[in-house]
Formats: sequence, C-alpha cells, structure tokens
Amino acid sequence: MSTLVFSFSLFAFVASITPGPTNVLALSNGSRFGTLATLPFVIGAAFGTSVILLLTTSGLAELIAGYPLLSRMLAWLGALWLSWMAWKLFHAPDIDHQARNGLARAGWHQGALMQLVNPKTWMMALTVSGLFAPGDGAALAHNLLLALIFFTVTVPCIAAWAWLGEGSGRLMKTEARQRRLNQLLALLLGASVWIALLS
Repeated sequence: MSTLVFSFSLFAFVASITPGPTNVLALSNGSRFGTLATLPFVIGAAFGTSVILLLTTSGLAELIAGYPLLSRMLAWLGALWLSWMAWKLFHAPDIDHQARNGLARAGWHQGALMQLVNPKTWMMALTVSGLFAPGDGAALAHNLLLALIFFTVTVPCIAAWAWLGEGSGRLMKTEARQRRLNQLLALLLGASVWIALLS
C-alpha cells in the first residue's frame, strides 16, 4: 500500500505541476485577481479532475476505449473550446478595465467543468486506469484512494501556478504589460491544448 501511495503521489505531482490548460488559467487568474481569490478555481479544478479519475478507473476508460471515434470527437471538441478560451484571454482587457466592468474571476465550477474538455486531464486519467489498476478485490476503495491522493497533491500544485501569476501580476503595472502577459498566457494555453491533443 505504501508503495502505491508513494508512486501514485509522484505521478500526481508530475501530472499536476507540469504546464497545461488548467495551470495556465490558474496563472492568468492569479495575475489578475491574486492567489486567494483564485483558490476556488484551484479547488474546483482538482475536484473535477479527481472525479474524472475516479470514473475512468471505475470502468469509464473501458467504455471510451470501445468507441475510439467518440473519444476522438470529444478530444477535438474540448480542444476547440479551450482554444476559444485562449482567444478570449488573448483579447482580454487590462485589469482596471475588468474591475470597472465587473468581469468576474473563474470560480470553482469553472475549474471543475473545464476538466470535462481538458485533453490533458483525460489523457492522465486514462493513463492511470492502465498503470494503477487495482489488484483483486477492493476496486472501489483502491479507486477512491487514487482520487483522494490526486486531489490532495493537485491543489497545492495548481495553487503554486496561481501564486506565480500573482507575482508576475505585480510586475505588470501598465496596461501594455498586462495585455502582453494575457497574450503570452493565451498562446501558452493554446499551445498546451494542441500539444496534448496531437501527442
């Protein structure tokens, strides 16, 4: 059991800390609203990913594997939706304009729901279904443990990206710098989506 916890925690750390759509959006929200204000998005994203992980390890992975055309179509729809989000971020107004017009930060439900269309989340969850399959018996307890470990490891990893965003936001005092940061993050978001999809 301790070997499983250690090895899966390491896997979860690498999967959560590496760049991807969720981390780029956490960075963006952190730069605009601060780390504490971004925590609901962080918790929602970790929760959504853990639920998908629980579902895939409990049999959804086998169902998806049986319909490769469906899984490919869902991956493309997710990539297109996240690309649209990147386009919106690329053209986002500066922070002062957002505050004046009451533009809201991403909340927990956006963090959770975006995992449904995040190619990186699905690839990770399907990988876990193959690599960390339960042995004989106690499959539900095993899958719940994996989901709990993933949630516990993921929250500080995504929060670290929000914190980095907050630090970079302090450096971006002018409108031009804020716009350039948004554009850079939008390009990173788009690149992370299409790299995950095409790899």
